[in-house]
Amino acid sequence: MQLCTEQKKTTLEQLSENLGYFYKNGWDALFDNGMAIQDAVLADILAMAKDSAYAKENGFANVQTKEEFLQKAPISDYNDYRPYIRDNLKNDAGQLTAQETVYYLLSTGMSNQGKYYPETRLGALARQLNIDIWNMMVMQTVPTVNPTNMKLMAVMTCLPLDQAENGIVVRRTSGQAAKELWERHPQFYVYPYEFLEAQLPEDDKDYMAALYVLKEKKFNKLCCNNMAYFGNILDWIEKRPNTMIQDIRTGTMSVNLPIETWEQLAPSFEADPARADELQALLDEYGKLPLEKVWPDFAFVGTWMSGTAGMLAKAVRRRLPASVKWIAESYGASEGMFTLPREFDNAAGPLASFVGYFEFLPLDQSSGPVNMTEVEIGKYYELIVTTYSGLYRYNLHDIVRVDGFTGDTANVEFVCRSSDILELRNQRLYGFEFLELMEQVQNDSQCPMTIYQAYVEDGALSVIVQPDHAECNGEGLYASLQRITASKGIPLGNLYLMDKQYCATLFKSFTQFGRTTQTIKLPLIMKRKPFEELVKQIYHAES
Repeated sequence: MQLCTEQKKTTLEQLSENLGYFYKNGWDALFDNGMAIQDAVLADILAMAKDSAYAKENGFANVQTKEEFLQKAPISDYNDYRPYIRDNLKNDAGQLTAQETVYYLLSTGMSNQGKYYPETRLGALARQLNIDIWNMMVMQTVPTVNPTNMKLMAVMTCLPLDQAENGIVVRRTSGQAAKELWERHPQFYVYPYEFLEAQLPEDDKDYMAALYVLKEKKFNKLCCNNMAYFGNILDWIEKRPNTMIQDIRTGTMSVNLPIETWEQLAPSFEADPARADELQALLDEYGKLPLEKVWPDFAFVGTWMSGTAGMLAKAVRRRLPASVKWIAESYGASEGMFTLPREFDNAAGPLASFVGYFEFLPLDQSSGPVNMTEVEIGKYYELIVTTYSGLYRYNLHDIVRVDGFTGDTANVEFVCRSSDILELRNQRLYGFEFLELMEQVQNDSQCPMTIYQAYVEDGALSVIVQPDHAECNGEGLYASLQRITASKGIPLGNLYLMDKQYCATLFKSFTQFGRTTQTIKLPLIMKRKPFEELVKQIYHAES
């Protein structure tokens, strides 16, 4: 397909209108032309940037070429935009781009200070186009998710947060995506959109989510950024099967719902005695609810598969039927969605070249930023992006690894934040190096872990571990740690073996600004000792 550069429509809009072409003829036609799309996207963005206050004050308002832009526009991060966004929240007046702000996205990350991102119509279209293409590729790769009578569980946080001073709504990133998805295809989901917006205690809402999905025999597809949340759902099903079966039988919910919430949700939760009988028979026969029989059509999971979210996903995966296929969801953030993973069990995916202009800053400082055709396979970079919503040469402070190419489009995988660095007494260790080390330890010790984290003590690497199972041999695990860290010249401190409640307690400790489990990314590197009351055993270097 040839993009028509003479049309007034942006490259992004042209691609959006021609999705059927790619669905029919193959996505390689998109990825083969990745760099041409990149150049066209940057030209679109610069045309809308020239009258912005940010472009004028940073010396690139009237640039005519990509080369001029890269020479004049500075590398930026969020602090460079704070005064412009602060003004924009009061009066949307072209601070970052000539486009109007249609809503704001709020991100809290691991900090206590919220970050607001103005989202324009084209920025929102870029995000939605990424979601649409990923879903279309999944439908082709996993045909069993296509039948129209099957049901999807999409886990998102959708409470509208507030309005800015200028009257424009503020939302969380996943909430805005959910609203657009439910509006188009409400019949595909295990629960109604009203459930997502219900303001309830987290435990009550988790129980209700478990109840909705247990009631739906045709549950077939799960999209859940953080699979730790679905682990919570499975925990509820395991500990309260009889109560849930009775709720399904009678069309009630064993939580204290406000009357107005129940009136909204009751039409979507009618009594289903036949499903209750079916579940009761399984419980009587097996003493539990075996998932492969509870959801015989469950075929697919889309989730984050990198960083701490990736390790938690592996722990939940060990609880699911082996037949379920896994494809990574797009790597992204409040600033945008950046990749299109399409292979089973592979967190890397081709860049979504249409969502913004990408640059890569080598982690080894061997050069300045390079474009996606100039990156080296296997090398690590900080990702820099210029977006349709007014971020210019914005350093995400994320480290990505290049995993080859699809056409001339780089395949990348998020590996950790650039701040994930361990300063040891004799070397510096990046977060992705710690992840690789612990994967070796996990395989060597044969001790599957729910979560592991690093903690520096006296210049040595201490490790915090919650094993999947109580029978994990702590001495054997520490012996594996000793062997593998010694082979890499890494000074080893203590191993903290944690109680099974550690991960859940850690999630609760990071819950703030209304965040819930599915929106929290647990830290890979802890800045303080683990909760003493949850430490089961400490193994020391001298022991």
